[in-house]
Amino acid sequence: MNSAILWEECQLKTQDFIVSLARGTLRLVGVPVMTPEMLVDSFYKDVDSQLMANNASNQFRKLFYGHPGSLIHKWDHYLDVYDRHLKRFLDARQPIRLLEIGVFHGGSLRLWREYFGCEAIIFGVDVNPKCKEIKDCDISIRIGSQADPEFLKAVVGEMGGLDIVIDDGSHIASHQRKSFETLFPLLHQDGVYIVEDLHTSYFRGVFEGGIGRRGTFIEEAKKLVDAIHGWYHNGKSTIANARTTVDSLHFYDSIVVIEKRVKQRPFHTKLGVPSFSRK
Repeated sequence: MNSAILWEECQLKTQDFIVSLARGTLRLVGVPVMTPEMLVDSFYKDVDSQLMANNASNQFRKLFYGHPGSLIHKWDHYLDVYDRHLKRFLDARQPIRLLEIGVFHGGSLRLWREYFGCEAIIFGVDVNPKCKEIKDCDISIRIGSQADPEFLKAVVGEMGGLDIVIDDGSHIASHQRKSFETLFPLLHQDGVYIVEDLHTSYFRGVFEGGIGRRGTFIEEAKKLVDAIHGWYHNGKSTIANARTTVDSLHFYDSIVVIEKRVKQRPFHTKLGVPSFSRK
């Protein structure tokens, strides 16, 4: 990273601090201020979960809206994204190894268990030590930071590998980048990496966001679009050999899915008889 980029990042982090401080100060003196959390809360909707479960268009929706256990919190449109990209693992010959960053109250870990079955290896990581109080004999929870590569590597080692990563952690841009840079190379060659709640990439302050801001996960994912076209240019990528390991990227509202697959050098060919002379 050159000095100009470092200086820009330093300025942006200073601005983030000022924005967070200003919001806090305004709230203390009673001045109404729209925070990122308030904006997100404005999208909340109470629903009839039984009705939603009965009308579910796929198995994952049915499981989510029929979930009776620990507290779980997901955006409704994520459910279709999960079903679209993860249902292929239901027929896997080997137990699926899933890591979720961000445990909350453990509800989503239980949902993954219900979806993938009793043989799946389900781990969750969180910085909140209270998450260890969640009692579930067939789900493993480890306490540590998603921004700590050695911690993440140790968890993956304990899991025996990695097929699916779901980042629903701090939503802080630098943390998301560090997790991706650490875990994507460890992901199985046919694995899936999902990052949730990427509306935070547009929020100044603690989330280190801002539209078009360098370093947000949205911007890093956009770079991967260039990286998978690396056969045709000499640009750099944060993921080594992205052109041969990143199969596809899928952008949805607030969620990005990155699918991994070993790829060979692309080629094109011709078949058939010409219909006319080129002269």
